[in-house]
Amino acid sequence: MKFLLPLLLTCATLSAQIKPLVGTYLGDNQRNYYGNQAPSKLRIKWKTALGSGKTTFGTGDTRTWKGAGWTGQPLVIDEGGELYLIQGTLSHHVKKIRARDGKVIWSTSVGDVIKGTPTFADVGGPTESRYTLIVGSRSGYGQHWRTGTAHSLHGISYTTGKKLWRHNSRATSSNSRDCDASAVVIGSKAAIPLENGYFTIFSPDVRKASVVDGFPAPKINKQFLLYRESDRPLYGSELCCESSPTMIGSTAYVAAGVGRVYGCGLGFFGGAKQKLDIGGDLNGSMPLTNDKHLLLGVEKQFISGQGGVVKFATSGKVKWFHPLPDRKWYTWEGGLVGSPAVNHRYDSTVSKDLACFVGIDGNLTLVNHKKLQPGVTNWGPRRKVQYPAPLVLDTVKLPEGTISTPLFVGDKIIIGYDNGMDLYQVTPAGKMVLLDRLSGPMFDATPVVWNGRVYAGSKDGSLYCLGD
Repeated sequence: MKFLLPLLLTCATLSAQIKPLVGTYLGDNQRNYYGNQAPSKLRIKWKTALGSGKTTFGTGDTRTWKGAGWTGQPLVIDEGGELYLIQGTLSHHVKKIRARDGKVIWSTSVGDVIKGTPTFADVGGPTESRYTLIVGSRSGYGQHWRTGTAHSLHGISYTTGKKLWRHNSRATSSNSRDCDASAVVIGSKAAIPLENGYFTIFSPDVRKASVVDGFPAPKINKQFLLYRESDRPLYGSELCCESSPTMIGSTAYVAAGVGRVYGCGLGFFGGAKQKLDIGGDLNGSMPLTNDKHLLLGVEKQFISGQGGVVKFATSGKVKWFHPLPDRKWYTWEGGLVGSPAVNHRYDSTVSKDLACFVGIDGNLTLVNHKKLQPGVTNWGPRRKVQYPAPLVLDTVKLPEGTISTPLFVGDKIIIGYDNGMDLYQVTPAGKMVLLDRLSGPMFDATPVVWNGRVYAGSKDGSLYCLGD
């Protein structure tokens, strides 16, 4: 007993010291927090190799990817005053990395590339499983995309890296069984949209799991399908949902790939209710604004008009629409693939009513999301309805196109693109001034900031720490 007591006290102390600072994609369930403090320079402080991994597309097209990709934001965890990063990688591994020097503490493979961002959950119980990382991945290298298993949702111990549970995403009419989204956690439940089309409410606690095919599988509370068979004539099999939910009260708002936003209740009587039908392909997550609206990016696919950004109320009423230019770039045709960003969580010399976003054409746009251009309207994505236009404050052209999501930290904007990263300062007059530029690395992944450092995964194979 005299040896057991110190061990129990050590475990209790460790548990009390672990605190997520950025615990899911874009900070928290509101998807509008990007870290505490941005730097004024983008000098390389250190970089750590993230490795490479193979993944298969369709009927057998195998590709090798390096580093971190869309959306791929690091989590920031405080552990007794020491900061650690949790980084999903294209090398199939989740990595725990010490933030001050890039040292890898543990690295765990989930069997296929990880494009998205894990979510940190405190489920209680024993230390090893109490802090669970909910990790989405592609469906499993070496597995047939339809007839094989698709273990694309995983539970990983934050403290040890041990695999706790896995979920086999069933085959549906969707052409994907991956999971790019990040979960929300409310109480003892977690919820996430899977790319097979099912919004899934489950328990991330391994103590509630059951054994399936020799390994724990999480308890599934409820699933809602976020597409209809009537979508298939237009969308074919592109029915997947890649965005991360935004919580408002007890409702999770989800941008589904079939051009609609749903409000999904997490309670016993909850279900999926359509809130907005705007069209296009909806990939990005929706930040909650300081006037309780959502900002939604629309990619130009399946629509006759332009993609762009929509501000709308939870009732579904559209406040404004800002179109973005058509541009053929890789597999995209225009609009927005990443997510808009807002700045009201920070104190600075500029207005807290600002938002920014960058289209795949490489134009970074700054707007006051609460103000409209008098007398100006824009055709909506389907060119059936005209909507008011937001007040545009400034636009800058990046050196290259991007699908990355900007960070908006007070009066500073950080945005990655295909051959580098820019850091801007927003003036009180609403103009964006370039402070620094890092040229070379490809940044598809969303970065994060903490204590004047930028942490960003690149598809060149490395995780970068940048700062003054």
